[in-house]
Amino acid sequence: MEIKNFKLNRLIVLFIGTGLLVLAFEIYLMHYAQLSSKKIMWTPIIFGIIGGPVVVLISILFNKASHYLFLLLMVVSSFVGLLGLYLHNKWRFPSIINALFFNRSFDFEILTTYTPLLAPSAFIAIGGLGILVALFEPWD
Repeated sequence: MEIKNFKLNRLIVLFIGTGLLVLAFEIYLMHYAQLSSKKIMWTPIIFGIIGGPVVVLISILFNKASHYLFLLLMVVSSFVGLLGLYLHNKWRFPSIINALFFNRSFDFEILTTYTPLLAPSAFIAIGGLGILVALFEPWD
């Protein structure tokens, strides 16, 4: 779909890059108090700070080489999201397993305490959208 000689997928790539930057800033604010003690918390921040501007540059260049770099960054974004989803929820797993397999009652308060349950899914969603744009829209 053309918008005055500007492809819609190019605009989506620009917004994805901007989204990664904004997400990095938001995560920095949420993780600020623990960044010095838990170095793994820097992972989404560093990825967003580096990946965001690179994706914005890709939206400007928009050639075949940048297409493959964009696809790689979107796969990495999905992995960063999956890592965050695991780290945010690993302490919930015993309660979930007990409820599913050992017929114990599930304490729903565990879903609302401590770490955000689904916040890291933003990286997965951004990565998934980027993969769809890279695979199903022409980059000519």
